[in-house]
Amino acid sequence: MTPYDSSLPDRAEALVADILERRAGQHPERVFAVFAGGAVGSGGTEWTYADAAAAAWSMAAGLVELGVRPGEHVLSWLPTSSHAFATWFGINAAGGIFTPLNLAYKGSILRHVVNLPESRVMVVHAELVDRLRGLDLPHLETVIVVGGEPADPPPGLRVLRWDEVQRPGAARPVLERPREVWDDMAIIYTSGTTGPSKGVRCTYMHHHVYAQGLFPPEEIGGGDRFFQCLPMFHASGTTSTYVMLQRGGSLAVTDGFSTETFWSDVRRHQVTTAIIMAAMATFLYNRPARPDDADNPLRVAYMGPMISDVEGFSRRFGVRLYSTYAMSELPNPLRTPMNPTNAKACGRLLPGWEVRLVDDNDREVAPGVLGEVVARHAKPWVITPGYLGMPEATAEAWRNGWFHSGDGLVRDEDGDYYFVDRIKDSLRRRGENISSMEVEADITAHPDVQEAAAVRVPSDYGEDEVLAVVVRRPGAVLTHEALTEYLIERMPYFMVPRYLEFADELPKTASMKVRKVELRERGLTERAWDREAAGIRLRRQQLRAPG
Repeated sequence: MTPYDSSLPDRAEALVADILERRAGQHPERVFAVFAGGAVGSGGTEWTYADAAAAAWSMAAGLVELGVRPGEHVLSWLPTSSHAFATWFGINAAGGIFTPLNLAYKGSILRHVVNLPESRVMVVHAELVDRLRGLDLPHLETVIVVGGEPADPPPGLRVLRWDEVQRPGAARPVLERPREVWDDMAIIYTSGTTGPSKGVRCTYMHHHVYAQGLFPPEEIGGGDRFFQCLPMFHASGTTSTYVMLQRGGSLAVTDGFSTETFWSDVRRHQVTTAIIMAAMATFLYNRPARPDDADNPLRVAYMGPMISDVEGFSRRFGVRLYSTYAMSELPNPLRTPMNPTNAKACGRLLPGWEVRLVDDNDREVAPGVLGEVVARHAKPWVITPGYLGMPEATAEAWRNGWFHSGDGLVRDEDGDYYFVDRIKDSLRRRGENISSMEVEADITAHPDVQEAAAVRVPSDYGEDEVLAVVVRRPGAVLTHEALTEYLIERMPYFMVPRYLEFADELPKTASMKVRKVELRERGLTERAWDREAAGIRLRRQQLRAPG
């Protein structure tokens, strides 16, 4: 058993504002971020560490003048850009808690995530402001708009331009009480399972340990440049930025992943490390091979989950690969070695962690038997302390002294762990977690729908697609196309089911609960309608780079 160790890092090693101040003092002219495609703010097309600190202090001073207090949640609804970094760093420097929102949110899910933290202030891209209209947002008072004037701002809100809030040349604010490593740094929203989406409380200590597990210190250091195409509303996006800041490295910032430009971007920006999700890896590997594929600066990359031909990918592109198991709540208790020979495993136990696989009654299962991952760490404040404003969900996750992940894994006799499935009723599509309950709620809001069940079905890219089985009201003539158009107007693009199947009834248990396991096992039938085959393909909204 791992001995208990309550020691914690100094603030200068873990707190974003303290790290930034230290780095800017040690090497102010070192490049921190290169912004591709004109997504720039102060500092031009690239930021030095001094530029990053100046942008953070400028934003922080403006937030303090607006009355933002330590421990207050400030919403950030921005694409990955210098404005997003200035907002995050500025919120933390003002003592606030960075609360980023998914750019695809709209409707009821947007109302929920804005209201849950009771935030008074939001920083938002001009093209997203209109989605706030008509929502009951009793706490929101001020929106700081990036990228131009909103076309039609919602009534009752104070609207400020980005430049009106900035205080160029300001010093870092002095807080009444310094923030500590156990304080919340950010809220990362993750999929709800039996309820609405949950706000995962991420302490500074959480990200400090997350960085160690996701980016091996012996492999990735101050001389590396990370390919930052990840959104700031996911833990992978905040952790990858945090680790480069912490280690004195740099970022090459782009607006999302592109199969066509990935390798040219890597070469142009001298990228040495990256996160390559399974779907991304599949797209890259399936492109025609070129003689110069390995002629690139990328040295080491996380791939999750691993594709089957790890050795072939590594050899073709000249990059060493590894994988981990983690979730927003649980920072990387497992990691593989570099270029693992066992591509199916998601890793072995890292130092400081205890992990058990248990049954429904928290009894440990034998090797080879599917069990739920429960975990704890030798140091405090590493795993999320809970879900914002959801004490029942927090108590459900933290049972018997262990954090319960809801994920099903198997361990073999050699100590390798294998991800099998999510025991909880959630889905994952194109890197986004999806609550089946939220999908079902929007479908059943249609006046012609009686009930619905959303389940995952496999895709060609190692992730999930969403199948919704729908029961129409008697006499209704609702079509697949009409229901899809209705959902597109109300749901984030990634939540809109690809497959719809109309049924006379849903399979039920004796207690009248929907037997989703039966729907999952049945999968796609000849009655399932495919919207992509019908020509309805959805993509995320491309926002203008704020200049």
